[in-house]
Amino acid sequence: MLKALHRHEPPSFSFSLVRTQAYIKLTEPGVPPTKVTQIVAPTGYGKTVLMTALYNFSVSNGAISHWICLSESDDSSERVLARLEYFLDPQQTSRFHAEDMHKSDEPIEMRLQRIIDLFAQPKKPVYLFIDNLDYCQDETLSALIDALIFGSGPNFYLILASTRQPTISLYRAMLEGLVGNYGFEDLALELDGLKAMFGEELSERLGDDGLHHALSISEGWPAALRLMQIILAKNQDPKALLQEFSGADADLALMLNNQLLSGFEAEFCEFLFAISLVKSFTVSLCQVLIDIDAADAYVNRLINNNLFIIPLSRNREEFRLHSLFREYLTGQALQHFGEDGRKRILLRASAWCEDKGRWGEAIDYALEADDSELAVACLERVAPNFVRDRGDLSKYINWVERILAAGSQPGLETDYWYVWALVFHRRYDYAAKQLDRLTARLNSDQGSGRRDMQRRVDIIRITCATYTDNIAAAEVMGLAWLAGRRDDDDPFDVATIACPVAIYNCIQFQFLRSREYFGVAQNSIAQADSDYGLAWISVLSGLVGMYEGDFSNSYDKAMESLGKIRKATGDYSGMSSTVAGWAALAALETGRDTEAAQLLQLSMNRLQSHGLIDTAAHALNCAVKLWASPLGDGISISRLRDIASGFPWRLSIMLSCYIIQRLLRLGRLDGALEEAKRMGISADAVSDEHCALTNFLINQTLSDLDIAQGRLAQADARIVKSLELAKAQGRAGHLVELSLQQMTSALRGTNPENGIRYLTRAISYAAKRRYIRPFRDRADLIASLVNETKPKSWGFTVPEEREFFAEICKNLPIANTAILEQLDGLESEPKLLEAPTPRELELLHLIDAGLTNQQLADRLFVSLATVKWHLYNLYNKLDVANRSSAIAKARALNLIKH
Repeated sequence: MLKALHRHEPPSFSFSLVRTQAYIKLTEPGVPPTKVTQIVAPTGYGKTVLMTALYNFSVSNGAISHWICLSESDDSSERVLARLEYFLDPQQTSRFHAEDMHKSDEPIEMRLQRIIDLFAQPKKPVYLFIDNLDYCQDETLSALIDALIFGSGPNFYLILASTRQPTISLYRAMLEGLVGNYGFEDLALELDGLKAMFGEELSERLGDDGLHHALSISEGWPAALRLMQIILAKNQDPKALLQEFSGADADLALMLNNQLLSGFEAEFCEFLFAISLVKSFTVSLCQVLIDIDAADAYVNRLINNNLFIIPLSRNREEFRLHSLFREYLTGQALQHFGEDGRKRILLRASAWCEDKGRWGEAIDYALEADDSELAVACLERVAPNFVRDRGDLSKYINWVERILAAGSQPGLETDYWYVWALVFHRRYDYAAKQLDRLTARLNSDQGSGRRDMQRRVDIIRITCATYTDNIAAAEVMGLAWLAGRRDDDDPFDVATIACPVAIYNCIQFQFLRSREYFGVAQNSIAQADSDYGLAWISVLSGLVGMYEGDFSNSYDKAMESLGKIRKATGDYSGMSSTVAGWAALAALETGRDTEAAQLLQLSMNRLQSHGLIDTAAHALNCAVKLWASPLGDGISISRLRDIASGFPWRLSIMLSCYIIQRLLRLGRLDGALEEAKRMGISADAVSDEHCALTNFLINQTLSDLDIAQGRLAQADARIVKSLELAKAQGRAGHLVELSLQQMTSALRGTNPENGIRYLTRAISYAAKRRYIRPFRDRADLIASLVNETKPKSWGFTVPEEREFFAEICKNLPIANTAILEQLDGLESEPKLLEAPTPRELELLHLIDAGLTNQQLADRLFVSLATVKWHLYNLYNKLDVANRSSAIAKARALNLIKH
């Protein structure tokens, strides 16, 4: 899509710029500029002329200067921000990959921060000129302007021009003395300026009295004086004609326009009426707007007579009429041509723009002419380009909706990209409705391209289902799509479809099947040459390791992926945020709390606008676990709720479970019960409609609540059932958490001696996965258990379990110094206090085979008491307290084979 040059550089006037009082004040030597210069005056007071002069002045003084000219379409803060983003990459080109579907919109805060960072970098002054600010009446514009003022450093200056007081509030900046205001009285011409405008010849013919009279009746209004100059310069007695003008006239501009047009031949007036209907014009366009042969001469006449014409290109090939003059002419044009004639000219303009590849203007003019068919034809040719450009999606959506409102049908390509644009704006539910409408169209279309279009539509439908958490339906549709795979399928499309299938199986804890389809996605994305795609598949496939509880390996993968994506897309990208959330949780679970807090800060930048439920949950989980801790400053639960509310409901349920569990760890039972009641977390909340992951979280939370309220039998029954499933599905992380729940229940119940058994089991699952966070969350309970237990009661199978346990204990409030000394030995290689006898070694092998004490006595032909005596001696030599510990120690010492 072509970018209008005049939006990002000031117009090139053919006349010398008049020095007004405002210009003199703003360029006075030795007077520092104010942070904000606000120029507010009615149309015709030369605001753009003044801004251009100031722009040229700043450039000549070595400042970095940026120019934006807003138009009718720039009616929102987001559109203004889009104009500012031009300066981030002036050479930006349209490009599109299927991956863009997953990027979604970047939050305005992040987009604005990138602009602020750009303006804050240079050491020398930076000036930003925004003309026609009144086109944007968005109430949120104030926040954008304030951010520019107060976030861009001392070298940044903002110059704003508007025909009326804009909606922005500069109250804070005014309180700090940062605003300079200039109105029509500062832009009004004085005698010297008038002489410069009228020129030496006309000024002499009028004399000082005539010039003063002109100033008096016009009150220095530059537009009125320019009209006077044009009219008076061609009159034989300009002084006498000037006396006919009266300051008492209610509409001086109208009178002057009448006087002006009355002096032009009819054909030239008709030419003026025609060009007033278009926003800008060239000689080539003028030649097709109206059936006249003198278009070239007429444009030159406008230029030579400086007849309210403003050049828009450096080579002065494109122009626009002054707003005041054009406003009057368009009214006259409708009277002159009639409605049919007006439409005819607009359609000619549309055809010319289409021929020149100026598709946006072509569509605008077609719709202004109420010709939906022409607009549809234009859109059908360029719909992909408009959406791929990503700069004008709102306008594209508006065009299609205007066509639909008019009762017309967009083309299939237009309709397809219309749905895509809705997806990009995260309007998933509405996009799904439009997909249904598009599917109905396809079902009635028997064209040869129907099947190809249907597969493309299915990609969006599956994506919508995934982002709206209709993941079961996404899996069914995804399997059907993959069953029809073709050699010419786009690799990114294949990966896009394989991922929902894999995600569904992952959150159902079907890890083998999940890995199978993530493998399909990874093999496909490797062919797509996309760093973004590789990162996306990496973070999604990382769900398997996270839900299995392999946090050590997950941390390594997440940090590797984060390094690559930050290098490729920067810290502001949604993917950097998503991968950082994955890395933050993995870091936290493996005991890297400070690093987790730093990664979480990076993740929160884009969390609200990027990712799926299960990737966003990483950051929310991490944030809740850091909340109410020294590293949790700035974490707001209400903010986390706001983020979750931007996703489907399942994320809010998951967040509520995290919050309840955290409140219980902090000893705030009342708050946890209140949260459970607010979100409906009860036994009834477990549902077949939920995925296995959500049901597990709810059950885990209910068990914590039961334990906290002393309902231990109820909790134990639920935990045992969950343990069976977790063990069968290979969820080591959940086995750690469930075992620690059993430990907590045992210590608070009538069987505290079982606590060490549950703790040992939790450590056996957690050690090689570096899953340390759950133990730290229960530090007081574990400390009480360690303080009251002899070290020989702890049986660990491998050295890493002993080291892991020793690491946990180092951070516990253990008072018994003897125990602390014994803990130091856990990190070293296991040793024998005394070598076992042959009979004791024989006993070791037999108990490893599972024989009971009575079976040992029968096998060895000794009494039961003798067996117990031999075992007692063996346990002492191994420095253990029971059979399981003895077997584990013997294996570590290679006394028996593994």
